[in-house]
Amino acid sequence: MKKILFLFSALLLLACEEKNQVQEASISESGPSFSDELQVATNRTVTLLPEARQQVIQWLAYATAQDAIQNLRDKTGAEIVGTSNSLMQIMENLRTTLPDTLQTPAIESRANVLMTKSKILHQLSTKKEKDAQEIFDVANNLIVEFDNFKLQLNELFLKTPGDFEQELDREFEEARNSDTLLENPSETIPLLKKPIIEREIRNP
Repeated sequence: MKKILFLFSALLLLACEEKNQVQEASISESGPSFSDELQVATNRTVTLLPEARQQVIQWLAYATAQDAIQNLRDKTGAEIVGTSNSLMQIMENLRTTLPDTLQTPAIESRANVLMTKSKILHQLSTKKEKDAQEIFDVANNLIVEFDNFKLQLNELFLKTPGDFEQELDREFEEARNSDTLLENPSETIPLLKKPIIEREIRNP
C-alpha cells in the first residue's frame, strides 16, 4: 500500500513538473522574457532647435531625464524593473523644476505624461507577478513621449505665420528707407557739413 501511495505521489509530482515546463515554454514563445533587451519600437530622432537647446542647457533635470531615456534603449527587462523607481523620481523632478520660460500648458502637459508613464512603469515593476511585455511596452511609451516632449519644446520657438508677416514687414520697411536715402542723398549732407564748419571756425 505504501509503495502504491509513493508511486502515485511520484507520478503526481512528475505531472506537475511537466505542466510547469509546458507553461514556461508557452510563455517564452508568446512573449519576451526579463533577460531580453528592450526592442525600441521607434527610429525617430528629435533634435532640439538652437533656441530650445539654449533654454535647457542649464537645466539639470532635463539632462538627467535625457540620459535616463537614452539608457533605456540598452536595458534588459530586469534592468528596467530595477531602475523604475529612480526613473519615476527623475520624471517627477523634470515636471516640478520646469523653468519659468517653459511653463506653458502644452509643455506642462507633456511633462505630466512623462511623470504618469514613469509611475505606471514603477507600479508594474513592483507587482508580484510581473509581465515582461507590459514592462517593455511602457518603456517604449516613455521613449516616444520624451521625443514628444522635445517636439513641444521646439514648437515654443517655431515662428508663426504672424511672426513671418511681421518680419517681412520690417524687412520691407528697411528696404524702403534704404531706397529713399539712395534717391535723396542730399538729405544726409547737413549732417556731414556741421563738423566741417566747426573745424573752419576753430582754425581760421
